[in-house]
Amino acid sequence: MTEAARMRTADLLDCLAAQWGAAPITARELNRQAGLEPAEADRTVAAVLALVGVFGVLRTETAPDGIPTTAVVSPHAAYFLRGLAAYLRSGHEMLDNWERAGTVAGPYTDNQVLAGPQFLYLAETRRLSLDPAAVPLREVDVVQVIVKARRRGRGGQAHYLLQYDERARQYQLPGGHVRTTDADHRAAAIRELEEELVGYHHDPDRDVLTNLGTIDAVQPSRTFGAVSAYRVTFFQLKTESDRLPLGPGSHWTQEKQILAPAFLIGRASLNVTALSQLDTTLPGGLKGLPMSLPGRLQRTLSEAIRDRPWEVAGLAVGVIGLAVSLIPLLL
Repeated sequence: MTEAARMRTADLLDCLAAQWGAAPITARELNRQAGLEPAEADRTVAAVLALVGVFGVLRTETAPDGIPTTAVVSPHAAYFLRGLAAYLRSGHEMLDNWERAGTVAGPYTDNQVLAGPQFLYLAETRRLSLDPAAVPLREVDVVQVIVKARRRGRGGQAHYLLQYDERARQYQLPGGHVRTTDADHRAAAIRELEEELVGYHHDPDRDVLTNLGTIDAVQPSRTFGAVSAYRVTFFQLKTESDRLPLGPGSHWTQEKQILAPAFLIGRASLNVTALSQLDTTLPGGLKGLPMSLPGRLQRTLSEAIRDRPWEVAGLAVGVIGLAVSLIPLLL
């Protein structure tokens, strides 16, 4: 946009903002007040009104003679229009950081909410809530792998393996996008497991991937912000190995928690929209699936401390007390 075009658009926004508290105005009168050339006035005003109308700052009415008129809905809306005009005149940008992928859940800092992808995510979330049939802006072919096991010291409860997605800042099942270089969805699932589980190598004589079905889910992408149509093909891993190497972002989640909408791991939510839909299609749901590993998995020290902090603290105090009591005997 040229500087002259920015100035004309800014003048038009200021004229529009000045209508707050006045009678609704026609496009022709707005043309006259903004001082636009007749040849460009109709086209420019129509485009500007259509664009700023998306922000909900305008109300359209029909005059007694049948001509459409426009009114500004509130003083806050008028200030918003003046703010847009000020951005245009200064040449500054309202949103930035479009190159950085990934969004976060609220509460937001000023920098976060005005980052392009974050603003897009909020706008797209609202678009989908207003219209559940909203047209997705992107289509994604994905594979995800269910790994189900029992953990020692957890009362025999089933747990599911999740991986932390750095860009989306969420936990989800191991898996990812199907690449053009993948022979098929099964090959994509194997590749993702070998990439995400450090030290894992798929052995067809030991490991079996069972296709559980494909789910279509529409939701805003936490990576790109846009409403996306996901086609998710699910597999379950079943292995004869008694241990499974984990990646740095791995986390075992209890069966009762994995589909809980508000469950968090730390401050991170779970991306299980498609998994929740899969649960309704499986005989017996996720609970009906067999275990992926033959035995129970050992807990790590960090998990034991997290699960039983008071018992671990008591043990530590006891050990320290014993050590202190032994010191005089050694002197």
